[in-house]
Amino acid sequence: MDDATAEARLEGWFRAHADRVLAYLLHRTDRDTAQDVLQEVFVTAFRKADQLPEPPIGWLLGTARRLLANAERGSRRRDRLALRIADTTPREPGSAFGGDGVGDVVAGALAQLSAHDREALTLSAWYELSADEAAQALGCSRSAYTVRLHRARRRLADRLRAAGYRFHDSSTDADPLPEVTS
Repeated sequence: MDDATAEARLEGWFRAHADRVLAYLLHRTDRDTAQDVLQEVFVTAFRKADQLPEPPIGWLLGTARRLLANAERGSRRRDRLALRIADTTPREPGSAFGGDGVGDVVAGALAQLSAHDREALTLSAWYELSADEAAQALGCSRSAYTVRLHRARRRLADRLRAAGYRFHDSSTDADPLPEVTS
């Protein structure tokens, strides 16, 4: 099957079944994770378009279930690793950012985020990966990664504001953290 045919089939499947797959996922996880998994379900469907049964709803739901289970296992592993690292890493207050206490505020805000959010942020900010590289590291599409990163930045900014940090432009429409470049 050529890419144009596969793309047309995928578009039809998405229109016909995306709402049902999303509803299935929302009964099992939070909205952000559900949307991320939904994207991955249809990316996988595109890759295997010539192998899917008609109608594909059973296959789509089965794939959603497996991808969600994988995401949850990965999240638990990341959380356990973060706890082990936090327990074994000596920290001096403010040491990450020159002793002014900003590092403690940022570390506290990061600690309040989910493992998914922390990973999206750190791949971009700490490891300086491009969006394409980070998406590859996470095993998702570039667009899925950029959506995850945007949401993670918003949540981090919300946590920082709650901790008393003020951005130069604190309008609700502006993304207070730098954009991803690739």
